[in-house]
Amino acid sequence: MRIYVSTSCLRNCMCLPQVLDAYTNAGIRHIELGSCHSYIEDIDELLKRYPDVEFVIHNYFPPPRDSFMMNLAAQDKIIRQQSLNICRRAIELCSYIGAEFYSFHPGFRIAGALGRDFSLSGKTIPYEEAFRNFTRSLDEILSYAREHKIKVALENLEHKNDAYMMTRPSEFTSVLEMFPELFLLLDLGHLKIASRRLCFTMEEFISCVHGRVIGVHVHENDSRSDLHLDPSKSELLEHISRINCDNIILESKNMTMTEIIRCVDSLWSRFAS
Repeated sequence: MRIYVSTSCLRNCMCLPQVLDAYTNAGIRHIELGSCHSYIEDIDELLKRYPDVEFVIHNYFPPPRDSFMMNLAAQDKIIRQQSLNICRRAIELCSYIGAEFYSFHPGFRIAGALGRDFSLSGKTIPYEEAFRNFTRSLDEILSYAREHKIKVALENLEHKNDAYMMTRPSEFTSVLEMFPELFLLLDLGHLKIASRRLCFTMEEFISCVHGRVIGVHVHENDSRSDLHLDPSKSELLEHISRINCDNIILESKNMTMTEIIRCVDSLWSRFAS
């Protein structure tokens, strides 16, 4: 069992070098490179400073010089291409640093991109068109990952609004059948919200993705909003025993280093063998 800590966990975490120094000074050696950092000129050289750390990469990383909202299902060809470029760069970086896998969010049912808080201000596009755009993107990502011998995983989302895709068991059943090389990053916090909003059980979803889960994001919420709270005492953790997966990733937010260490110790005492 490996317990990773997302670089998104630490309060005021925009500066990645400071986060990495804080984590490694605290003895954290499994780190998920998350999606909330400022642009860094030479990310390759930065990560080479941490040869004893095992990294995985998540979604909008490394951050581009000119920020934008990713959408792998966009009608807008420029936005979809920019989003694919993020994924390709992440896969290249995984290969360079020896990361086991790269995980990313599905696309959204809009022509361009959602707002900064993932809000929907315009109309959605037909599901079939967005799904076609997204699976085209998946095919390109998997092809590139295959060339670089990197595993890739799709994360389930919480269904904040009607633009969201890949939130239902049936969607993952379909996509995982279409792409046998694709893995799932199972986000238990997102699953808690989506299952409540869309009227299915968490057990039903987990059964649909059995054998394809490469990592589990753990964080807690109130079943309504994606709050990314400390999961140490959460009932969500009971689901991990039903999942055949060796990678648990803490993805709470706005935590102090003391809170992060306490949470990791709690997870370790519960799951590590």
